[in-house]
Amino acid sequence: MIKRLLFLALVAFAAWYGWHHYRDLLHHEVMSRAIIVNNTGHELTRVRLSAGDQSLGVKESIPDNSRADFPFHVDHDASFLLVWQYGDRPGESRWTGGTVTQGPIAQKCTFTIDGDGEVLFLPENLSPNGNN
Repeated sequence: MIKRLLFLALVAFAAWYGWHHYRDLLHHEVMSRAIIVNNTGHELTRVRLSAGDQSLGVKESIPDNSRADFPFHVDHDASFLLVWQYGDRPGESRWTGGTVTQGPIAQKCTFTIDGDGEVLFLPENLSPNGNN
């Protein structure tokens, strides 16, 4: 009798766990990270990052000497488009370049914008647990 109850409890737990976590179990997606670093000496406003036709993140403001972090997943290999404005200057700046792959390895992609408006792109592969 106790063996049956224990077996029933295990089956019930497995069913509950599967019901609440089936997306994670069946559709494991590799999550990459994009980090935008502002070293311009100015506040950046309306910062948008996309890869191919997919928007990865939008940030209304990134203060000087700060960063914005966007976790993302892409459906296909693509190159980046980074668009921003300065808080105290008119006009829009843009940068294109770099690439990100669909997987299976997650990447940390760092975009450092310097005082001249140049972008330093540094891609790094993340370890399987997502840390680097």
